[in-house]
Amino acid sequence: MRAEKSDINTVAVLEAGIGALSLGFKQAGFQVKAAFEKNKRSIDIYKRNLNDEIYELDLQELSPKEIPGTDVIAADLTNMPIFKAAGGVRSGESLRKGMYLEKVYEIMKINAPKIFFLVLPVSIYRTPVWSEFLEKLSDLNYQSQWRVISTRELTGFPVTEKRVYLIGSRRSERPVTFPEAVEEEEVIPIEKFTDHGNEDDWYYRIDRENIQETTNDDCFLCWRRDKYVERPYADWNLIKTALVRVDGKIHKLTHHEMAKLKGFPDEFKLELTNKAWLYRALAYAPNVLAVRRVAECLKDSLTQTHLQKMQVPGRKFEKLFEDYLRRRDGILKMGIDQDSDSGFDMIYSYGDSAYCFQVKYYSSDFGMERSLRGLCGYMSKNRNMERYRQILVTANIVRDDIKKSCRDEFGVAVWDVKNLLWLFDEFAEIKNEFVALLNYSIESIRPEEPVPQIFNKKEEKPEHLSLKEKLRRIKPGKEEYQQYEELCVEILKYVMGDYLTLWNVQEKTDNGMYRFDLCCKIKNGVDEDFFNTVRQYFNTKYIVFEFKNYNDQITQKEIYTTEKYLYEKALRRVAVIISRKGASGSALAAARGSLRETGKLILCLSDDDLMDLIDMKDKNEQSTGSFFEAMLDDILIHLEK
Repeated sequence: MRAEKSDINTVAVLEAGIGALSLGFKQAGFQVKAAFEKNKRSIDIYKRNLNDEIYELDLQELSPKEIPGTDVIAADLTNMPIFKAAGGVRSGESLRKGMYLEKVYEIMKINAPKIFFLVLPVSIYRTPVWSEFLEKLSDLNYQSQWRVISTRELTGFPVTEKRVYLIGSRRSERPVTFPEAVEEEEVIPIEKFTDHGNEDDWYYRIDRENIQETTNDDCFLCWRRDKYVERPYADWNLIKTALVRVDGKIHKLTHHEMAKLKGFPDEFKLELTNKAWLYRALAYAPNVLAVRRVAECLKDSLTQTHLQKMQVPGRKFEKLFEDYLRRRDGILKMGIDQDSDSGFDMIYSYGDSAYCFQVKYYSSDFGMERSLRGLCGYMSKNRNMERYRQILVTANIVRDDIKKSCRDEFGVAVWDVKNLLWLFDEFAEIKNEFVALLNYSIESIRPEEPVPQIFNKKEEKPEHLSLKEKLRRIKPGKEEYQQYEELCVEILKYVMGDYLTLWNVQEKTDNGMYRFDLCCKIKNGVDEDFFNTVRQYFNTKYIVFEFKNYNDQITQKEIYTTEKYLYEKALRRVAVIISRKGASGSALAAARGSLRETGKLILCLSDDDLMDLIDMKDKNEQSTGSFFEAMLDDILIHLEK
């Protein structure tokens, strides 16, 4: 198994600089999936210290599609100049930098992370651009809050810097919060940040005639008008670097000392070739500890209660339908009626008409029809929605007579799973995700055109046709293991979405020492020999998946490790290991031994097997479930004593 942190919250970092933002999130327990930075010197320092994927792109060059799916998107926009020109008129530079926030908005709109985290200069909140940006984020259904944060108050470090922190979440039931400030008496003494070794003589070349000393106490000496004056806290002057006096000795604040005041660890490696540039890079960098403290609060908001976990399928369904509407030609506005418990309102203008969509996912059919009628009644009485044509969208099967009564009594049209299968058919990725999300089989469900049908059909090339080519392009080895895992999940949702649900990716075991990559639940109503057999004779309701992006075949070691995750009492006695070249002879022998001795079934698939499964699904000549049935037959027939 890979040695990884037990936390699986992920972040993509934009305008990464020398790595302060990434380091703060990593210290808070996040995984940095990708970082983006344009400056080559910054990238060099980042690579010296952080083992993350970093791409040479700035915010303006970056396409939202190049950002991987993550829980959080974070950006350091501190280096943006003032947004408002003299006299209240926006200059060309101001407009150009205003486009940075427009680009952030575009990324939020397309990528829709659960949480965003922005660090900005204090000057930003005094500009018209700021209020416009916050309003746009609200339209995307983000609940956001911002604060001018003093680094000293948040960390206890003796510095004067302040930043605007803007954080937001799409999960209204658990909004993000800021950490509490430290007590004034907890400010850390200056001597804790100073170096006691021999530094470059350059730091000691000081014009003492420009220094005004009134005490002998340890302090910083910061530039004010025409001289250095004593200050208890350091500030960042890009022209006149702060000095520091400890035990009566004065020197320029070294780059290493400044890095420590920025929260970088002692072992963080700097490049001192261009000292002026490095001072500037450190000055603009956010404080690592401040980022960490805010990121820890964000992490807490991502931790779900059992009730919230129950609501996850509903949230995913809402997001899928939202994605579908965004791919159409109309105009979508979110979050009109957030105080209700009836799901998200989506106001959608298409052609000359405007519609109000309520989206609802019922985990069980028990009481569903009564709840559905009650919701339609609520919608019909909402005066704010009277000017819209109202449509209730549900992922469940609704009888025709219920649809008719909702339309006749309340004036609300109902679209159910049959209608959604018809609508989503033109977008293969959305349809695959939708089918995989359902907790029941759709084998006997026939798609139906919705009433009213408000969209013109589009002809798009099915996205799944590229899956085989994507698989061929991923290189075996550690560098692209994550891409391999993500693609395997995508392929499995396409070829097995009819049979499996939940799709809990990267679950960790209770003791945090080991983890498997994916666990799925067999859907209710699935009637295929393979799944009937594992349910009845292997006492299995859940199937574990492992992905190995190895150059060589897997060995018996991987079999024995996976075997530890399988428990009869947990209704989990079947696992599938997917690797580039499949299993070695020793691995297959170990898998047979596990079946013989413990009754645990471990199947091994290769890239070639995935290719065959994709072909079977594309051609639709036989079910992909029959592929696993043939594998099981072969294992049981040839199982030796």
